[in-house]
Amino acid sequence: MPYVQVAGTRLYYTETGPSTGRPLLLLHAALQTGESMAPLRALLEPLGLRVVMPDQRGHGRSANPGGGLTIAGLADDMVTLMAELGLERPLVVGYSLGGIVAIELARRGLVSGLVVMASRIHPAEAGSRAFDPEDIRKRSPVWAGQLQAKHEEPWEALATEIGASLQRWPGFAADDLGAIGCPVLVVQGDKDQMVPVEQARELAAAVPGAKLQVVPRAGHPELLYRPDAMEAVKKFVAAQV
Repeated sequence: MPYVQVAGTRLYYTETGPSTGRPLLLLHAALQTGESMAPLRALLEPLGLRVVMPDQRGHGRSANPGGGLTIAGLADDMVTLMAELGLERPLVVGYSLGGIVAIELARRGLVSGLVVMASRIHPAEAGSRAFDPEDIRKRSPVWAGQLQAKHEEPWEALATEIGASLQRWPGFAADDLGAIGCPVLVVQGDKDQMVPVEQARELAAAVPGAKLQVVPRAGHPELLYRPDAMEAVKKFVAAQV
């Protein structure tokens, strides 16, 4: 199985497409795995891209033995993975938590194009409550069962870590967003229950030249299955290749 060693653990990843293709890094949402980005992989592979989909630390087949997830730490993991795989300034598409990590990479000047989907730029004041394992079980026993199946380590500990991390994370300063120099597309549903559409508008306004695609009647988990959202992503990425 393909793994990359990072600080204190190792990350599982999958890779498709030609090794000589333009690198594209797909970063999944919280409590998901790289495989959840398969709809985007299928959409973008025909562009001749080298597509890499990691399981972020603590997710899926990637361990997090030390605990203490942070946005900066997750971005550091991606920096190591990019170096180990020779992904020099890749295109990056990030969903939810993955989008936050992707913005952090862009803020550091490490990407050549960025798509942010359903991602926040301010801390989640109710993060611990939203990711409380008991709440998740009560809201959706089916989802809790799916989480059990897709993660090698206990998903409950991961959920708790993510909620606390998003709550204490300071968010992105306007100056940091304004310094992003690569092309950016922000895709956001106007019925997102977890990330207000106002944050997407603020992000697009703060990044010079950024484009905003608001998807009507779309909630937080739906963008990967909305043809209008996917077409906007494909058009944007194709323009960068």
